[in-house]
Amino acid sequence: MPKDQIVNTSEGKARVKPVKKLGDGVQSFTVKNPDGSTNTNRYRDGKMEDMNYNPKKMRKKKIRKKSIRIPKKLKNVKAPSYTAPAVTLDKKTQAVSDARDRKKNRTIGKKITDKVKNIKLPKLKKGRKVRKTRNLVTGKINKTRG
Repeated sequence: MPKDQIVNTSEGKARVKPVKKLGDGVQSFTVKNPDGSTNTNRYRDGKMEDMNYNPKKMRKKKIRKKSIRIPKKLKNVKAPSYTAPAVTLDKKTQAVSDARDRKKNRTIGKKITDKVKNIKLPKLKKGRKVRKTRNLVTGKINKTRG
């Protein structure tokens, strides 16, 4: 297979592929231009019959990936050493805190009984009173409501 011929053109160096014989007196050759495009020339009996131009392939546009912003790692800093002073309570606040502790540490049974004690039940409404009245004509006893 013969090699490509390099031809100097006004645009730069172009490569000319060897002539192909396609049959019925048709010959073709391609010229690869330095800008990436190609020209294909077809001849029949020494006269130019057809010429195709293929432009350079379009480059695919790169899609930027959205980068997730990652916060910088915090440096390990020594925590300041601090000892809290002892808490001193007067008698009233001490009694309040003791009462709270006692209430917190109660048994479940006592907690339930306290909750039951605090429940206020609605007062029962009395129904209509029924009175017995004597019928003066017949002498029988009738029951009247309201």
